[in-house]
Amino acid sequence: MPRIFIEYAFRERVAALRSMLEGGLGQSALIGFTRHNPAIITCGLAGPNGSIKGIGFIHKPGYLQGTLDKLREELKRPYDVRRAARFLLEEIYLEDLVDFSRLTTLEIAKGHTCENVRVNPKATILFFTPPVTSYEVRRSVEIHQSGPVWEFVNAVHDVFHRPRARRDWGRTPAYLFGIEEIYDNGEEAMGRLKLGLVFGVGVPMRQLC
Repeated sequence: MPRIFIEYAFRERVAALRSMLEGGLGQSALIGFTRHNPAIITCGLAGPNGSIKGIGFIHKPGYLQGTLDKLREELKRPYDVRRAARFLLEEIYLEDLVDFSRLTTLEIAKGHTCENVRVNPKATILFFTPPVTSYEVRRSVEIHQSGPVWEFVNAVHDVFHRPRARRDWGRTPAYLFGIEEIYDNGEEAMGRLKLGLVFGVGVPMRQLC
């Protein structure tokens, strides 16, 4: 994974959460959370579609079971937003544990995105942070309706966005996005720079027309 993208999508997101925990939600912290809510672009039975969804990285397979044990225990405790933020910083947003080749999100609406990826398991994730930072991430999509990936995504969501009553996780499958390509769509590159899978390598984007 390109270091520049890891810095943007992970490290700066962690810094925004830490800033929120230490000083509240100022304007810069709010803008920083745009990294959490990109547009997911799909095409299939429902036609071309874009949907804003909360997204995040998952832990590497070797660490996933241990993390699930901690998530289960955390969800048994009374909810407190500051405690939840500390838990994410101390147990989830740990760089050594994170698999930077995979992103995840929940499917809550089961609308056009769900229709599309069931027949065409491809998606583009479009990040934009004002005023000029943007990345286009092209990915394959897996739908998980049970198992560790599904449980991880539902549990991480509920640790921070704790509902008053326990949600029926059977209603919310998880998407697992496997990386294929990353483009720098920022003001200077304008999509002409394809970020390679070797750290720091950029190659020209192929001509599409």
